[in-house]
Amino acid sequence: MHMKKVCAWCGGNLDGGRENRGDDRMSRDLCTACAAGVRSEGGVKLRNYLNLLDAPVVAVDSDGVVRVANDQACSLFGKEASLVVGRKGGDVFECIHAREPEGCGGTVHCSACAIRKTVAETFTSGKPSIRVPAYLKQGRQREIALYLSTEKVGDAVFLRIDRVGKKR
Repeated sequence: MHMKKVCAWCGGNLDGGRENRGDDRMSRDLCTACAAGVRSEGGVKLRNYLNLLDAPVVAVDSDGVVRVANDQACSLFGKEASLVVGRKGGDVFECIHAREPEGCGGTVHCSACAIRKTVAETFTSGKPSIRVPAYLKQGRQREIALYLSTEKVGDAVFLRIDRVGKKR
């Protein structure tokens, strides 16, 4: 089946007539030019766009700081957007290691963090990651299993949380 992919904002052709292979990309309906324009307006329009997606999604900058979070992400974290935006990912996800004196990204544990590694790899390579398994340690006895996907759009990485469950 051939489907034409178009930008949700401007209606422009996104695929040059190529087949939509169902690659499950998050921003498949937003062209790079529109994404840049959306981000330049303080994140408000970007948040509106992210709210159209059917999953918890945050936009993260190259320092691992959440710049925008959709309503589903805020609900998942149990926090208002004002308590999510401007904070490092480990603080938002309530990683136990983010509470250490070195903070999110500064502990010995951070180098093995699948969330951090996946976001960094997407920033570096520009290639999306789809349903990467990750585990989040939120307490001595609480670990959460996540599946996450990332996609670079302009100077941000969209991090989508595909599934959340208890670690087996």
